[in-house]
Amino acid sequence: MFPKECLICKNPFIFENQNVICQDCLNQSKTQVVFYCRSCGKAQEYPICDNCKVERKYEDIQVFTYYYYIQDAIKQLKFNKIKPLAKDLGLLIKDDIQDYLRKNKIQNILYIPISKNVQKERGFNHLKEILKYAVPSFLVKDYIVKHRETAFQMQLNKEDRFKNLKDAFSLTVDSIKGNTLVFDDILTTGATLLEIYNLIKDKTDGKIYAYVIARG
Repeated sequence: MFPKECLICKNPFIFENQNVICQDCLNQSKTQVVFYCRSCGKAQEYPICDNCKVERKYEDIQVFTYYYYIQDAIKQLKFNKIKPLAKDLGLLIKDDIQDYLRKNKIQNILYIPISKNVQKERGFNHLKEILKYAVPSFLVKDYIVKHRETAFQMQLNKEDRFKNLKDAFSLTVDSIKGNTLVFDDILTTGATLLEIYNLIKDKTDGKIYAYVIARG
């Protein structure tokens, strides 16, 4: 087997699962303390921003890492369709997210859905693929659908990110029982998490948490 050059460190490595990022670089993405509002995700505000002191949103938002290059791995998975990276990312966060699930007695995990056109073009939802390797499958629920096309959030400024996702999602169930975790890949402005929170807040009898792999 011929070695490949790691996208991040540029060193050659012998790959087992995927040939994009070496294990040494992935292993640098360990749990870190990241400063942001634990209720809405707003940057530079910790632990709760002034707005959330008045009206609390998420019970808590957990971000796994601030390690910049983990975003490269996520983008390779999403946009270059390097599906085996889902396994590496899932195993990377497995211990941390499962500890978080137990601590907060999570009964449902809802991942951010993609549109029908993106599903057709990509062939898979990268978040659902990551969860296959990170959490028990019975916790993962397909309760949210994306019913219209939107621009990619990374292409937009802060204000437009919130407008872009307005009313883009809907629920497939009338109610959600127990504590719920919303799962996403990158937290930048918190627009996606806020939209999902507003969608489900009146539909559940439990608390709402969020878990994100990286801080943008």
